[in-house]
Amino acid sequence: MPRAKSCPKIDILLPVKETFSAAHAGAVATVVYDLVSASTQSANLTVIGRSVTLPFPNVNYVPLKPIKTWIFGKNIGFTAAYIDWLAHRKKPDLIEIHGRCNVAAYVLKKRPDIPIILYLHNDPREMTGAKSVAERQRLLDGLAQIICVSNYIRNCFLDGLLKNPNPVEKIRVVQNGVVRRLKSPPAKEHIIFIAGRMVPEKGILEAASALAEILPSFPEWRLVIAGSKKFKDTIPGNYELKVQKAISNLGNQALMTGFIPIENVRHWQERSAIAACPSLWQEPLGKVVVEALAAGCAVLTTRCGGIPEVAEGRAMIIDKPSMSTFRDGFQKLLKNEKLRKDLQAKAWADFPFTNIKMAHEVDLIRLNAIVAFHRH
Repeated sequence: MPRAKSCPKIDILLPVKETFSAAHAGAVATVVYDLVSASTQSANLTVIGRSVTLPFPNVNYVPLKPIKTWIFGKNIGFTAAYIDWLAHRKKPDLIEIHGRCNVAAYVLKKRPDIPIILYLHNDPREMTGAKSVAERQRLLDGLAQIICVSNYIRNCFLDGLLKNPNPVEKIRVVQNGVVRRLKSPPAKEHIIFIAGRMVPEKGILEAASALAEILPSFPEWRLVIAGSKKFKDTIPGNYELKVQKAISNLGNQALMTGFIPIENVRHWQERSAIAACPSLWQEPLGKVVVEALAAGCAVLTTRCGGIPEVAEGRAMIIDKPSMSTFRDGFQKLLKNEKLRKDLQAKAWADFPFTNIKMAHEVDLIRLNAIVAFHRH
């Protein structure tokens, strides 16, 4: 039986919109960096993305420029550039494609001689190339492996496929992991921290409005909100202006930082006694929840999408998120010091979501995918 090389060469394709740099990385780029930096095979992993000024350090990174975008669009134009680049080098043992189902379908067609993994960070039913059952079936049949960040996302992919005799073992769940930077629980300050993109589905306006009502009764507490619509410094949009207006009565009790790099986000999480991820949509997993738990925060979040898979038993979960239910939840955390400290202790003591564990699981999946591909 063919065996995988002990150190296979693997190409990792980012979505073209992702910025692979510490200053402006989005969720997917951050996950990929954590995967590569914690992998025992990191020297044999090559990340391919668009050109950036300062890519993450100590990573084999290849910037490519999309070609023929007037025909293909940016994502397939970038993938076509990768296929052209690939034709002039020794082929990798595996290609891992993050977050783009149409890119996976394109590479499957162009390079059927290489095993391909699709790594799903979002609901595939909303993506070009996987919206229909037939499209997802073709991906399942052709790909060497599909990795999902949560059982919720796995079930989204399998929607409509469960009754068919599919090799569902090809669809694995690996929850996002992060670096726990601290060796012991940090000293916490009277700070409530909310980080996320400034878009309505993140629920930041509802949470901010709830806190605007109750924080005047807790003058020792401060609210800090970090984020922008995109992962870069931009002029505040209408949604951010609504959030600003909602908390204007708090004066010096509230701060909106705008976009800040992930390093600064971690800094605020480590200081904050309470962190909130008030998502209103079916969040794939909620990486910010994992980051807040890693920092030993008392976390308030919602029962949406894959969030409960990491938050259950470790956080306060709001079953029906709204301004009023957020208000009730925050009040409980602010008034009840024992509850708050119990959640902080649980977050710290029960934390299995490390980047090392994530990378180890993915390393094994990659090796097994290579073996299975050559066996057939």
